[in-house]
Amino acid sequence: MSDFILNTNGTRFVFADHLSSGFTPSTTQDWAVGTTTNVQLAMASVADGAARESAKFDFGVDRAVAYRVDAVFEFAATPTSGTAVELGFAGSPIITAANANPMGMLGVDGSVPSGVGTIAEVMKAIDFIGNFRVGAIATPSLQSGFVGILVPSEQYGMLVVKNESGAAMHSADTKMHVVLSPLLYATSP
Repeated sequence: MSDFILNTNGTRFVFADHLSSGFTPSTTQDWAVGTTTNVQLAMASVADGAARESAKFDFGVDRAVAYRVDAVFEFAATPTSGTAVELGFAGSPIITAANANPMGMLGVDGSVPSGVGTIAEVMKAIDFIGNFRVGAIATPSLQSGFVGILVPSEQYGMLVVKNESGAAMHSADTKMHVVLSPLLYATSP
């Protein structure tokens, strides 16, 4: 018997600016394929060293045990090669936006910290997903790839994106997005 993890065809969560910018992913860098649930996260002009939290979302009662996290980012200037955009998950046992969140986070699309503490303290208080490694690629080129695997600690929560690239994110975030794709743990006979 062997154990393995499979990508499933379940619902993907797509974190992007679905409200103001009119999310229109690039046809060559669209990770939001198949059935999706849209979650609001505006990433336009996030400065180097700054962070954003998404609106609170619900994985659902019958959720995957883990999610593959991929991202597409664009920067306003050439970022520093080898730096990162750090991603984390702020889990909550309650769906109400401002209730039971780490560091008093508000649970709405906005800047971090939205509650108490500093950005560094918030990042230490939430579940680390991974670092999106950045190349020294000038705008308008998109950078995309794998970030990590998220095993959600709670049914509800917010995605947190912290920019440590050495450059601000692009002011037009119509193509930037983060996608959580469900994974299935299985055992073969």
